[in-house]
Amino acid sequence: MVDRIAALVDRQVITVSEVSQMAEIRFFPRKAGQSDDDSRHDILESLIAQALRFRDVERFGAEDIPKDSIESRFLDIQKRFPAAGDFAAAMQRAELSPDEVRALVKRQLQVEAYIQERFAPMIFVSTDEIEAYYRGDWSQQRRQRGLSIPPLTEVTEEIRTLLKSNRLQSEIDRWTTQLRARANVDIYARR
Repeated sequence: MVDRIAALVDRQVITVSEVSQMAEIRFFPRKAGQSDDDSRHDILESLIAQALRFRDVERFGAEDIPKDSIESRFLDIQKRFPAAGDFAAAMQRAELSPDEVRALVKRQLQVEAYIQERFAPMIFVSTDEIEAYYRGDWSQQRRQRGLSIPPLTEVTEEIRTLLKSNRLQSEIDRWTTQLRARANVDIYARR
């Protein structure tokens, strides 16, 4: 069987079959109401980003991931299906064994561990930023949904976690953009 190239990241090939496999096993959660074409595009972009990030992780030494963490994420993917048998059938259609899916999970978790080690310690959220967000966007969103606004002291940690998460995602996006700018990325499969 001849496979088509979906994208080339420097010399690393991402095939149309790989995109199809990831779609079949729901490796990346699909957005509600998203079309198949948009979903496949997002999967391809995720595979490109993952390839770029993992290459950077390998340069600094990929951390070993505990088997229970791999199994937990594997089960999270399985839960995207109505029944375990549906997941097994999807793996079979995708021509992936459970161990191959676990290897994909391990790679993803290695990137996540690297991100937590490299970026998370540098993210700081001040009390003033928490208070400003509480008085602005956070309270406004709650009012729009008809929810009460608890005192700041009751939600400080929730807001701190949210702001840290947003900043971490911004750092990940910036890092990925830098990695992509230094790489030769050619996309051949359009939608």
